[in-house]
Amino acid sequence: MMPRMDGIKTCFKIRETSTIPIIMLSAKEEDIDKITGLTTGADDYVAKPFNPLELLARVKAQLRRQTFSAKEANDSLIRIQDLVIDKAKHSVTMNGIEISLTPREFSILQLLASSPGQVFSADKIYESVWNEPFGYSDNTVMVHIRNLREKIEDRPREPRYIKTVWGVGYKIEK
Repeated sequence: MMPRMDGIKTCFKIRETSTIPIIMLSAKEEDIDKITGLTTGADDYVAKPFNPLELLARVKAQLRRQTFSAKEANDSLIRIQDLVIDKAKHSVTMNGIEISLTPREFSILQLLASSPGQVFSADKIYESVWNEPFGYSDNTVMVHIRNLREKIEDRPREPRYIKTVWGVGYKIEK
């Protein structure tokens, strides 16, 4: 009953490019109409006549869900200068270009980036990433840090991201 394009086609068109909440308001109140509206991508369906307070409550509920969903998406991202770590996708990008990391390298980077400014000893990094006690001194963590720097730093010998705190450990500054 909309001019040019009906609600179902409009919903399909919106869903091609967006996940914004859609509430269909319609004079059609048959179950099949509601089912069609919801299965084509609408988040809610309200038949006329409707109570304006109920509609307001439904709009607020959709906005709450959208806000919560956006917050979850932001919580999975860690941004440090040009470096973006997506914990949910287990990916790292630098200036929009994806960087291939091993699972250990990703875990080390995520550990350091999750607590900017905090210094992590090699022992602590090893225990957190390998999930086993650090029993002896070897260069495992140092080698992984070097490989990580080779991948994310423009000049690995003069790192911008992963800093060494001599005699203590490693850290990332925001």
